[in-house]
Amino acid sequence: MVPDARLLIVDDDPAIREFLKNRLEMEGYVVSDAESAEKALELLTVHPDTDLILLDVIMPGVSGFDLLRIVKKDPRYTHIPVIMVTALGLVQDKELAFRLGAGDYVTKPFDTREMLARVQTHIILKKKSDTITHTNQILSTILATVPGIVYMKDAERKFLHVNHLFEQICGNTADQIIGTTGDGLLDTKLKESLNRSEDLIFTHGIPFLENVEEISTAAGESRSYFFRRQPVRTPEGNINGLVGVGIDLTEQILLRNILSDREAFLSTLMNSFPARIWAIDQEYRFTQQNVYHIERWGNLIGKTVFEVETNTSIRDEWKKRCDLALSGNKSCTVYPCRTEKGCRVLISWIVPIVENEVLSGMLGITFEISDDTIRSISGSHAACRGDEPAYI
Repeated sequence: MVPDARLLIVDDDPAIREFLKNRLEMEGYVVSDAESAEKALELLTVHPDTDLILLDVIMPGVSGFDLLRIVKKDPRYTHIPVIMVTALGLVQDKELAFRLGAGDYVTKPFDTREMLARVQTHIILKKKSDTITHTNQILSTILATVPGIVYMKDAERKFLHVNHLFEQICGNTADQIIGTTGDGLLDTKLKESLNRSEDLIFTHGIPFLENVEEISTAAGESRSYFFRRQPVRTPEGNINGLVGVGIDLTEQILLRNILSDREAFLSTLMNSFPARIWAIDQEYRFTQQNVYHIERWGNLIGKTVFEVETNTSIRDEWKKRCDLALSGNKSCTVYPCRTEKGCRVLISWIVPIVENEVLSGMLGITFEISDDTIRSISGSHAACRGDEPAYI
């Protein structure tokens, strides 16, 4: 017995309605009954979740055949199986019933056990069909909301499904594409791309294929898509189809190229600028160093300022200036000192690094100016000559 099944009996004979209703309710079904087609349509409106209709043919007013025709044309009820229960046993009557969409045909008088068996069979099939329909609806919803191209092909490489983005890419509707190989519909590059991947999967049995391809859309725009294509296999392991998914990476690739160019620019700037440049995060851990800073202190990436091999006073000075920058303040300090080789001056800037109004670390820049450099500058610029020409 199939639980939670609702049945509708339509017959103008009250004795048959009462007999069938009582017997079916004994089996656990929820049963409604109607003496006419008009009443049946009213009950269907109230209970569109009806699982099966038992329908007589000869009734006053609208006949059973006419009601069957109405039910099968209405999208709300077309999925409901109908068993014709009638005294009409001619072949042409059965032929008409099946042509109109009936699922079964039982002539009166009928065997009760046979009737119950037929009812149960159709209910089981209806429940399985409902499950498949629901699964397909979920699948269709997922495919419609996936932010990328989705398509499916059968073993003959004909399209079984395409989503809206695939339609946009090739400039054709799903009705035009489905059932064809797409050779006469798709852009040349897209067609060649599909054919290459399909050859590798269908002919050579590659389990899946991933690559980035340049696709020209129907609007003439060039887009970069990451594609993954995978075969659909039978339980025996034979390939009988293919599923393809393509994600538009055009903006991401453009952004990656911009960031790569910017990173190369910053790296060139840091390593060519005649100063020691470094950065730490909020945990006092080194995240950046240029070549001049590495020459002086070695590779410190991943280490904290407290792990640098130097004396306590210098480490305390670093800590004090880092705290200042990590609180959002800038600082510039001049350190003059004398050595055996002469005098030199260190000029050190420390500034906070702010990303999207969030403090993420600090940047340090240190210039070293020696005695010789100072004398050279003084000798070549002994006097101010007023406005100097600007250089880029």
